[in-house]
Amino acid sequence: MTASLGRHATILDVAAAAGVSKSTVSNVIRGVVGVSADTRARVQEAIDLLGYRPNVLARQLVQQRTTTLGVVVGDLGNPFYAEMAKHIERAASARGYRAMFCNTQGDEEAEVSGLESLMEYRAAGVLFLSQPADRERARSIVSGRVPAVFVSCAADWGDVVSADDMAGAELATRHLVDLGHRRIAYFADPIVEDAADHDRQHGYRRVMEQAGLQPTVFHWHRQPGELLRQKRDEQVADILRGRVTGAFSSNDYGAIELLECADRLGVRVPDDLSVVGFDDVVMAGLARVNLTTVRQPQPELADIAVEIIDARVLGDLEGPPQRRTLDVELVKRGSTAAPRRQTTAD
Repeated sequence: MTASLGRHATILDVAAAAGVSKSTVSNVIRGVVGVSADTRARVQEAIDLLGYRPNVLARQLVQQRTTTLGVVVGDLGNPFYAEMAKHIERAASARGYRAMFCNTQGDEEAEVSGLESLMEYRAAGVLFLSQPADRERARSIVSGRVPAVFVSCAADWGDVVSADDMAGAELATRHLVDLGHRRIAYFADPIVEDAADHDRQHGYRRVMEQAGLQPTVFHWHRQPGELLRQKRDEQVADILRGRVTGAFSSNDYGAIELLECADRLGVRVPDDLSVVGFDDVVMAGLARVNLTTVRQPQPELADIAVEIIDARVLGDLEGPPQRRTLDVELVKRGSTAAPRRQTTAD
């Protein structure tokens, strides 16, 4: 065999070099069974020698669909989103798709521009890792054109795959109650999706009321990604210094912020304050963090979301949007213990 020089090799060049038909080359490239080992080896040798690369755009035009999945995420600075993005990319690749990410940072115009670009690139479908900042505009761009799946967030115009947020919040709060804590605050992080925050707060309130305890809800007053140390300390100082002995954060990101604030304020964890998060991001398991948290099954969430969108793309799944809810589990680490003091309010 001799290599073709001065131009890009085509599938016909490969067929001629290997002494086979164009369809045989196509079958080898697509991994179709039934091609003999000898023929497959000759075709692969020709591909390697000629430096042939399949024309993906041409193949997509023939198939009337692309192999690109759009993934919309509010802020990749949030470790949960970043880890989920990794799992979705892996799951998409396993099914022959390429993930194209749109990191909107919560900006409506960036989100709209990103979604329009995905449509221009003829994305086969769109996965939302966060609720659209402008829900109606997002719906008008995507709905009815390509399948949409919402992962760990929700909308009524697409399939939804999420963890059981309410059950997870109940696990976290009951853990603190069982340890003997009576003054437990819920810390709501604004980067948590509204629906997820609602369910997690509801689960917290339910357990508190069942235990005859008074719920206390604290809202971080910051923008996503804001890391102003003094402002954070001022927000939580009164709460951490004696008003509560247990804290359940709506996500690990906020829980780790609580641990940092407690350290700077001289509040010992878990001696003075027990902290529980939600998500179980990789950072939560580090020895210096050692955070008790509710684990979301990230790989399973990604696999099921991609499986559903693939079924929609192929036409194997039809009908109204579906909702899949996955179980969660409590991971006990060193940030929680029985209270060793009474609060000043007791």
